[in-house]
Amino acid sequence: MKHSHYLILIALLLSACNSYDHESYIAQFKADFDNEINNYQVSAQDSARLLKTNGQSIQEFRTEKIANDRFYIDNYSWYQLGKNLMLSPKEAQVEANKYGFNRPYYFLEFLKSKDTKGPVKRQAMNDVRNRLYNKHGKDSVQIFGCDASDLFRAVKRHEKYEYFFFLKVDFEKVKNASDKQKKVAAQMMGGALNRLTEKLEVKDNRYYLTISKGEEIGISENLFTVGKNIYIKMNEHLDSLEVTNPEFVEKVDLGTQNAKFRINKWEDALKMYEYYIDK
Repeated sequence: MKHSHYLILIALLLSACNSYDHESYIAQFKADFDNEINNYQVSAQDSARLLKTNGQSIQEFRTEKIANDRFYIDNYSWYQLGKNLMLSPKEAQVEANKYGFNRPYYFLEFLKSKDTKGPVKRQAMNDVRNRLYNKHGKDSVQIFGCDASDLFRAVKRHEKYEYFFFLKVDFEKVKNASDKQKKVAAQMMGGALNRLTEKLEVKDNRYYLTISKGEEIGISENLFTVGKNIYIKMNEHLDSLEVTNPEFVEKVDLGTQNAKFRINKWEDALKMYEYYIDK
C-alpha cells in the first residue's frame, strides 16, 4: 500500500474515532441530564420552605418539581433556542441537529454546562459571540464572565429581551396538567394577546393587525388565531353598531395603548380559547 494510502486510512480511522467519541459524549450528557431531573433530591432550602407551608409532603413537592421541569423542557421551543443563539428557529434546529441534539433545551443546557468541554461547545459559542459582535459592534458588547451562561446573558441584554420567550399553550395537554402549570398557561395566553395589541392599527374605526403570523412576535399560531378572531369579532360588532348607532361608532375611542389582557385563571383562558379558536 502506498504511503499516501496509509495517511488516508489513518485520517479515516481518526475521523471515525472522533465521531464515535462525540456521539458517546453527547449520549452520556443526555443520560446524565435526564437522570438529574428524574432523581431530583429536595434541598435543605426547599425542606425549610416546606415546613412553612401546609398540606404538601416532601414527596409531593418532589413529584411536582419534576413534572414542572419536564413541562418547561417540553415547551421550550426552537424559537427560544434561536433567540439565545441569535438564529432563526429553523437555523437553531439545524445547528442543534448538527451536534446530535433533537430537543432544543438539551442543546442549550449542553452549551451552558460547566462540565462539558471540547470543540463542539467551543465552536458553537464562538459562532454566537461573533454574531453578537457583528450585530452590535464588538466595542459596545459587554460580556461579564467567561462561561457560556455569561455569553447568553449578554445576548439577552443586548437583544433587549424583545419577544425573547416563545409563548405557546397546548390546551389539550394543559387540561391534564397541574394547577401551577394551568396558571402559567393562562398567563402565557394573556401575554401573547398583549403582544398582539402592540401590532394593532386603528383605521376608520376598525382594528387591523400589521402582522400575519404569530412567529413574528414569538407566539404560537393557535394563540395568534385566537387574538386575530377577537379583533374580527370586534369589527363585526362595530359593523352592526354602525347600523343601529352610527354616532357611537363615530365617537368611540378604539385606542389600544391602555388595553391589557389579564388572564390569571385557567378556566377563563380555556373558555376564551374554545370560543375564539374556530370563529
